[in-house]
Amino acid sequence: MIDLHCHILPGIDDGPPDMAAALALARALVAAGTHTVAATPHVDEHFGLDPRDFPARVEEVRVALAAEGIPLEVVAGGEIALSRLPDLDDDDLRAVALGGGPYVLLECPLANAAPMLESAVELLLQRGHGVLLAHPERSPAIQREPDRLAQMIEAGALSQLTAGALAGDFGQTVRHVAVHLLRWELVHCVASDAHDATRRGPEMLAGIRGAERDVPGLEDRAAWLTEDVPAAILAGDDPPEPPPLGPPRRGWLSRLRGA
Repeated sequence: MIDLHCHILPGIDDGPPDMAAALALARALVAAGTHTVAATPHVDEHFGLDPRDFPARVEEVRVALAAEGIPLEVVAGGEIALSRLPDLDDDDLRAVALGGGPYVLLECPLANAAPMLESAVELLLQRGHGVLLAHPERSPAIQREPDRLAQMIEAGALSQLTAGALAGDFGQTVRHVAVHLLRWELVHCVASDAHDATRRGPEMLAGIRGAERDVPGLEDRAAWLTEDVPAAILAGDDPPEPPPLGPPRRGWLSRLRGA
């Protein structure tokens, strides 16, 4: 699998505090079936990180992985908050582009930010950057109005679901919204958003398997969500067509209305 959202860089944000913890996370990623991971530290006002420092930090992790014989490829990235976007020029954005490709990871805000998100997506697209939206299922604005996500996708953005949302790690409301977005073809890939080896770990397949009852055919789409589309994003290609989902099971719509 390819994980395009992971806080693996040590001592830089709320991910691993040191290299030993980063290596533990790397081992957990490999054990979970991941062969490539994007290091996506927070680019926000809280941590105040300089995106141009990220490539050197990624290289430090690569060297440590090679020394330990851990078969994991780490590529560059960054999770951009709306609050920092006005401060970032195109060189900054290229420094946090996923794998050095055209896409940047834009965080869907966990607080109300309407209509700033749509404006940010439009601005990035106009500047020639691809947009991958991180954890839309956790954003209150999209929880209330999922059509907003559909409109941003129509404009050219892609969306990334957090695997833990399907496992119920963020509560049942978030899980119901995640199921809703999958059923309505508003999800292009799944990522871990892992911060450590255990508490917020890198497992991606368990959530997908657990949601098969709510989204029949989802397991058949697992490779598309965790490898095919992420590979296309890194390469700057259009996402391939997804395998079809099955019809919803009886009672699925009523469960969604409970969201």
